[in-house]
Amino acid sequence: VCHNLNMDSNGAAIAPLVTFDRSEDTAIASPASPTATMNMLCPHSSLLHTPQTHHIHLSPHATIDSATSVSSALLLPHSTIKSGCTVSHALLQWNATLTSQSDAHHVLLMEQSEVGPHSFTANAIYGPDSHVSGGEVHCTIFGPNANSHHQSLLIGILWPLGRGNVGYGSNVGSNHTGRIPDQETSVGEGTFWGLGSVIKFPVDLTSA
Repeated sequence: VCHNLNMDSNGAAIAPLVTFDRSEDTAIASPASPTATMNMLCPHSSLLHTPQTHHIHLSPHATIDSATSVSSALLLPHSTIKSGCTVSHALLQWNATLTSQSDAHHVLLMEQSEVGPHSFTANAIYGPDSHVSGGEVHCTIFGPNANSHHQSLLIGILWPLGRGNVGYGSNVGSNHTGRIPDQETSVGEGTFWGLGSVIKFPVDLTSA
């Protein structure tokens, strides 16, 4: 028995992990295959009509409804992922929302923030009450009460104070191959990027 549990002479042990053989739908103990999946749903949370979920934690009254795929996500109370979203490595604080065919990867949404509809975001932090609709945000700190509208693109923006607006068609950090954040800009509170703006990096607008 000790040999099967990989116990050494000092009493140390490597606990076997449980993996699932999908071809036979049987549980198999395997110390070398850390592929077990666990989802945790607290009372009054809901997980509906979502075909793929891996390593998720739903706090009370959190909801995942009709998403495409959700993995490695923590949803605090009253936060929501819904309507065709694809999400991985995400933390949603209270009342945060990902909605309507949006993609989000490696993101933090603070309370009352919203991403969607039809948005794509990766490696980003969203402050409270911020909103991105129909645009792309990459490698950005997107401050509180900031808004980014249809077909706008943000790459490498440090905007911790927020309270501004990104207009339709703005390219802030454009012309990056593969949208790599090889440069960045610092932005002050209340900045307004007008319709169709094109901002070339690097630039410091902290006093603007």
